[in-house]
Amino acid sequence: MDTASVLIGIFFLLLFIFPLAWITLKQFNFQKKQEQKIKKFGRQNDLNFTNLEINYWSFLGLDELNKKLIFGEIDSSENIQQLSIEEIQNSQVISNSDKVSEIKEIKIKLSGLFGVKEILFYKDEAHISADAAVYMHTAKKWLGYIQKA
Repeated sequence: MDTASVLIGIFFLLLFIFPLAWITLKQFNFQKKQEQKIKKFGRQNDLNFTNLEINYWSFLGLDELNKKLIFGEIDSSENIQQLSIEEIQNSQVISNSDKVSEIKEIKIKLSGLFGVKEILFYKDEAHISADAAVYMHTAKKWLGYIQKA
């Protein structure tokens, strides 16, 4: 009786753990494939990313050696934009509220010789399952990278 209970317990444990492990492995492989795609793009354009951030559909990369900021959509190479860090005169994080629960949009606004560009980190309608506080932290981190470079 005890052996049967232990075997049933192990079976149910594996039944619940296996799908979680499978999803985690698939997500890791997807992320790695996207990172390789972006690094290949960087090699083709003589860029060496010192900082790279991938968020499902978009990416943000910084090449401190060449003083370039690269951002865009992973699957759409024609929408990838490059900005020279030296041309950026003003940069700031913009959100519609100071309270995390009321934030609808988070973006970094860059202005300089190229005009005004915005890098969207969070939009309430598009990121229903995302936590605005996490994206606010990420935006502030990248603002620091940009200002430091």
